[in-house]
Amino acid sequence: MRIVVAKGEPRERGRVIGRELAEEIHRSLGFYRRYFERRGFDRARVAENLRPLVAAAEDVLPHEVEAIRGTAEGADVSFLDLFAPNAFEELDPLMPEPADAPTRAAVERCTAFTVVAPGVTLLGHDEQWLAGDAGCAAVVIEITNGPDGTAIVSPTVATWRPAVGMNSRGGAQAVMSLTASDDGVGVPRVLVSRHALEASGREDAFRRTSITPRSGGYAYGYAFRGGDAFTVETSGTRAAIIDGPGGHTNHYLDPDLATVGHPPSPGSGGRLDRLRVLLEERTPATPQDVMGILADHGAGSQRICLHPDADDGEESDAVLFSMVCDLETPRMWVALGTPCTAPFDEVDLADVL
Repeated sequence: MRIVVAKGEPRERGRVIGRELAEEIHRSLGFYRRYFERRGFDRARVAENLRPLVAAAEDVLPHEVEAIRGTAEGADVSFLDLFAPNAFEELDPLMPEPADAPTRAAVERCTAFTVVAPGVTLLGHDEQWLAGDAGCAAVVIEITNGPDGTAIVSPTVATWRPAVGMNSRGGAQAVMSLTASDDGVGVPRVLVSRHALEASGREDAFRRTSITPRSGGYAYGYAFRGGDAFTVETSGTRAAIIDGPGGHTNHYLDPDLATVGHPPSPGSGGRLDRLRVLLEERTPATPQDVMGILADHGAGSQRICLHPDADDGEESDAVLFSMVCDLETPRMWVALGTPCTAPFDEVDLADVL
């Protein structure tokens, strides 16, 4: 498991990540380039659609744009080429589907849940994405400058800004993709999630996830040391907190947000149903219990541990990595690959959190 430690100002941290993960970044960018070109989007057309997203990010989260610039410099790649994977969920709906593309009823990206019991606060996350990024993941540790600087530890695809993980403020974050009718031009979701990964508590998490303008929303699953667990659901213009532990997939659970969100797909609804059954039947209380649920092979659309379909090649949906966070210890385990086969390795957080 590759672990990269980056300290200092955003651009400096980016350069370290770019140098250390250059091979994975180049491999990942090759996949995205092929994906865009199959849909008639050459580099010039991608750049044209990225410009308003970059401008929004520079206005609201300039430090995140600087981190991407640094990573591009470290890996010796184009800034816009690297910005594109961080705005993939904004670009993808703009592109026509080629005739040979896998048929998808809806976005199917990520499953997560939180568990709270006496002395126990756990978060589990399956990163469901496109198989073309398989083998491009690593664990990134970022430590910001200053007396109140924050450390984050995140398993992530090398071309992305970290979006899920733990921080030195006693929190852990998972994210699940959501789509709604008010999605638009704003700060890309991935950059919002990196900003939110430093949240210090419930109020701060809501403030960070609901910055404006944002391009769309996620379901942000949070757990904090001491047993506070909740989900912040956002769309392009709305946000709501769902209190308490539990699971989430890729459709809105808040009634108000559900009115602008896309209906649950069979995959999202099936995984959530299966997750709720497993949480009730197994009453997980240990990190190993959480690992078992992340690796579950429910029937049909209820499968949580999703494997790539060979017929769909690199555009198949698959779980790229899994993460388990124990907030009370604090400890983290990461499986790079499908959690039913890849080992969960512990990340040493002794000098970080």
